[in-house]
Amino acid sequence: MTVRIHMHEDSRNSARPGVRRPVAAFGRGARLRFGVACVVAMAGAGAWAMPGPATPFPAGATASHPADALRLIDAVRQGRVDTVRQQVDAGLAIDTCVPGDGTALIVAARRGAPAMVDALLGLGADVNRACAGDGNPLIAAAAGGRLESLGRLLAAGARVNDVVPGDETALITAVRSDQLEAVRYPASRGADVNLGAAADDGQWRSPLNQARSDAVARFLRARGATPGGAGR
Repeated sequence: MTVRIHMHEDSRNSARPGVRRPVAAFGRGARLRFGVACVVAMAGAGAWAMPGPATPFPAGATASHPADALRLIDAVRQGRVDTVRQQVDAGLAIDTCVPGDGTALIVAARRGAPAMVDALLGLGADVNRACAGDGNPLIAAAAGGRLESLGRLLAAGARVNDVVPGDETALITAVRSDQLEAVRYPASRGADVNLGAAADDGQWRSPLNQARSDAVARFLRARGATPGGAGR
């Protein structure tokens, strides 16, 4: 954009012959043309672009985007059911595994948050989704002795005898946590007291050989458990 500068005699210099000063010739029409040109230039550069609608996470997010998955996990930890619903409704995948946490449902089950567990199940979370190193929702609930969450997960179709490599089963996890009620719960709902699994270090684990207390061991033996278990 070019602004033309014209030379003319400044009446204020009429008393000083031979002196000329540069004066911008901006009449009414010139000022109007200048203003319109500025508006067009700024609009083309995006300076006055209208803001778009706010989104709960970056536009174009995908299920595999770590930041988005962590945002969902954080909302679950904080118990923000409305935020979780907004993010899932906006397209964020609900069953993404986050290393060290697992899925949103695994986190809710581990925390013993029945309302959040219900909300996630209602939004379509996979009750049997397993993540390497983080187990599955039922294992997470068993680890913390979260009986209410255990009940909700089993009612939603959680498979009580699923074996997750490195995380064993819900029953073995409950036994290792030495929580008798958490052991009783899956055992009374079909958990196999002799179902064993190999740990990460290659150690063979069965419910009975992982018992930490006499009370848990007596309960398992009364249901037919043996130290070696089965499944080898």
